[in-house]
This record gives sequence, C-alpha cells and structure tokens, in this order.
Amino acid sequence: MYAITWIPGSDSKLDSIFDSLREEQYQDRTHRLWENYSKENFNFAVALTIYFENDVPLLCSSIASRPCWPGNIYRILNRTWKPANRLTWPNGVGQNWAITLSSQINWIKENTECKLYFISRQKTGWEDWCIRSFKKHGLEFKTDNYKYLTCPNECDSTCWQKIIYNGSEELLSQWNRQQNKL
Repeated sequence: MYAITWIPGSDSKLDSIFDSLREEQYQDRTHRLWENYSKENFNFAVALTIYFENDVPLLCSSIASRPCWPGNIYRILNRTWKPANRLTWPNGVGQNWAITLSSQINWIKENTECKLYFISRQKTGWEDWCIRSFKKHGLEFKTDNYKYLTCPNECDSTCWQKIIYNGSEELLSQWNRQQNKL
C-alpha cells in the first residue's frame, strides 16, 4: 500500500495511468459527478496522486490551487475517485485514504509555501464525520460556519462549499465566504 504524488508532466508513466483512469471516470455518464473528471477540470492541479495496493490503482485525486483563493492555499483530495468501483466518497475513512492524504500533505509541505490546505464538498453535514474519521489516522482538521468560494463563479451555488482545513486561520478572513445557513 502506497501513494505517489507528483507534478503533472514530470512522470510520463504516472501521467498516462492517471489520465487513462481519469478519462474512464469521465466517460462513465451514469456517475452523478462524471463532469468533474473532464481534462479541463484538472487545469488547476499542481499535483496528482494515485494510491496503489499490489500495484493496482485504487484511489486517484489531485491537489489544486486557484486564483480565487488567497495565496498559498491548496485543496487536497481534489476530484477524488476510486477507479475500481467508481465511488466518489467512502463509507468510512480507511488506511488508503489516510495514506493518500498524508502523501498529499507531505508533498505540499516539501514543494510549496502552503499556509493552509483544505477539503471541500457540496454535500452538507459531512464535516464533523470527516474530521473525526481523519483524526483516527492522526490527521487534524477544523471547520467553521462559513461556505467558501471554491471556484470563480460567485453566482453558481455549487461554487460555495463547506470546508475542513488545517493551517493559518488568518487566511480564512481573506477568502470570499458567506455565513452558512443552517
């Protein structure tokens, strides 16, 4: 069991595996989030990650950075999917997720001047569950009562998402956000 995180374009073999799996996920029009896996949706990926078990890719995701976020903020587990069964999110956070997340966090720390990293979802009520689940693996996150602009279209309600984060809370006040309506 291991995860590899790399810069797109720096490893042609890994790029090819990732892109092939991404395209397969994108072509599955029965998946409710199939559009998330278009090539264009990875334009803001600063790194890609594949988790392997017995050299079989079982989890794919990216690390993203966007101009609509304050500097040195990165979204981890961005566009995550499980190639083997096409699930977008697990029933539980297992070791595979913890290894993938640790690989991305370590990559960010070694390759960027990251001040905050986060995970976001459109679905409501996931934050506390994720925080508790990741904590069992020694991975710490917080949340608050805001939705943050995760993509540049402020008029698109799907661009406003709850986040769990780790890092400088100071940056949160610089980010375009709105009070979460409970």
